[in-house]
Amino acid sequence: MSATRSVRQGQIEVGIIEHEGREYVALGATVVRRDLTSYVKYKRNHFWLTSWSGGTKLDCRSEVVERYWHGGMALMFRLPKGRFIVGYVIDSDGSLFRGELIDGCSEDEARRHCKMVAENWMELDAEDEAAFQAEFAEV
Repeated sequence: MSATRSVRQGQIEVGIIEHEGREYVALGATVVRRDLTSYVKYKRNHFWLTSWSGGTKLDCRSEVVERYWHGGMALMFRLPKGRFIVGYVIDSDGSLFRGELIDGCSEDEARRHCKMVAENWMELDAEDEAAFQAEFAEV
């Protein structure tokens, strides 16, 4: 049987899973300066950001800026006073979102920045996957 919990320290969340007597730990939802890591929930054409444990972190207007062939999305959240959270999610419901807070720009500029952030994360993910596959092939 598995048990899960999360621990918060300031704006950092750590998710913990206990399974068969072992603990597995992963970084959960975090906010560090302008960088944000969270999880995406999707229901009725609406996205919102949650913590690792499922609590709502941000629920505001969202927009899919770009959909990619592998299922990933460039996702933008509109905040008050001309601020946006832009980033990338690998898939929809329950997936990891990595992004950043931007302000002082138009919606079109925010969309362009969103695509740039998403493409950066896709490139890093592809490099990580290639390294993993190379390591796995050696075994």
